Amino acid sequence: MANNPNILPPNDPDLLLAKRIGEALPDLKALGSDEDPLLNDLFNYKRTVEEKDVDMVNSDDLWDSIESKINESGSNKGRILSMTPAIRRFAIAASILIAAVVGSFLIQDQAQPTLIGESFASISQVTLSDGSSVSLRPHSKIYMINENDNEMTYKLEGEAYFEVTSDPQRIFTVKTEQSKVQVLGTKFILSERDNTSSVFLEEGRISFEALDSGNAIELEPGQSSKIDLNTPSPVVTQKDPQVYTDWLNNELIFNNDRVGDIFSELEQHYNISIQGPDVVKNETLSGSIELGDIDTVLRDFELVLGGSFTKVDTKTYQFNADS
Repeated sequence: MANNPNILPPNDPDLLLAKRIGEALPDLKALGSDEDPLLNDLFNYKRTVEEKDVDMVNSDDLWDSIESKINESGSNKGRILSMTPAIRRFAIAASILIAAVVGSFLIQDQAQPTLIGESFASISQVTLSDGSSVSLRPHSKIYMINENDNEMTYKLEGEAYFEVTSDPQRIFTVKTEQSKVQVLGTKFILSERDNTSSVFLEEGRISFEALDSGNAIELEPGQSSKIDLNTPSPVVTQKDPQVYTDWLNNELIFNNDRVGDIFSELEQHYNISIQGPDVVKNETLSGSIELGDIDTVLRDFELVLGGSFTKVDTKTYQFNADS
């Protein structure tokens, strides 16, 4: 069978490059620019657009730039292809793909979260540009995703208490890996821990949305909700408010809570790992404890649980029940 002149061979370098670009999406930075001249030109175009502070990629300008690269230098070593319908369609598709790649690069760069606050062994206070304040629980981080006249969007890792300045003209949003909270002016606590996102509303009104399902509910003061692997859609719960705000006063309050959940909260607060048998983790406790140094906290739990903690390494503790 004769070769069809309208079909590019499977080993054509331009076709292989297009496939590489397609396979790399959306992680475009994984592409190495040095190994292909066209990629170098693409990265150079991206830098030019950024330096000019252009919001939109002009596909006509981009194609003109590509075309000039094809025709420049007048070298006799260049290849001339007849613009058959198949090759013309491929050229158009390639230009669209390249424009999409550049646009995606710009969008990725603009959307990169910026770390604006981080706490270590103690609570850290962060004041946002609109006067809102954020109290970061130990070993938590907050990132700025976007700030403009219409919206302020942040990302939280860990747990934090938010006091949001009321501004009806601007939407205030905080995201975690699993959830999104939107407010106009309010006070709330948001937590992301062990594949569980939980929120408690102290004042005002918020919308709490599960990112995976897109389902959302509105909370009123005193209400709480959570999203985890078993609860993809948020539901309203009501619990003792002190259980959520206790860490702001450097104490831990538990009311008929699983020991495993208490361990999990200690892990987040002290940036440690606590191991123990399931029979102990499934017990329930009520009471309160001061969040001082970790050794004192664990000694208090040894008395309550009837056992001892062994330090496995710098950040890992193993609980063993008394025989």
